[in-house]
Amino acid sequence: MPAKTLTQTLEELQAFANKSLRRSARVPDAAPLISRLLGSCKMLAVEERVSAVAFQFRGVTDSAATFTITCLVHSPSGKAILTTAEQAVADLLCEGRTVAQVAGQRGVSLNTVKSQVRQIFRKLNVDSRVALVRQLSP
Repeated sequence: MPAKTLTQTLEELQAFANKSLRRSARVPDAAPLISRLLGSCKMLAVEERVSAVAFQFRGVTDSAATFTITCLVHSPSGKAILTTAEQAVADLLCEGRTVAQVAGQRGVSLNTVKSQVRQIFRKLNVDSRVALVRQLSP
């Protein structure tokens, strides 16, 4: 079986990203694809952010097309990537409070808390309160 070209690898990684954004299904690990692409890239920049460090790479495929990849390395605990309000909501959820109780305690609307819960789940890549507690517990 012939080795994959960089163009094929890049196409597979783009398909992986599209599936992940839709969140319609769990997809296989992208690490081998990213590793293959980064092996042929030059680092352009390193940017320190509040919640992560961003590494930007540029490469050229076998068909002479250029591509750029930005990799974010987040805090392993996940706590640093949440805003102050999201962290407060996450803490209350981990204590077993309902969304309505959180809204009442924080003095915000129910829809605000629902939106914050969606953001928390997205940022921490969890899909349930049980997974949230496991992610945030020491």
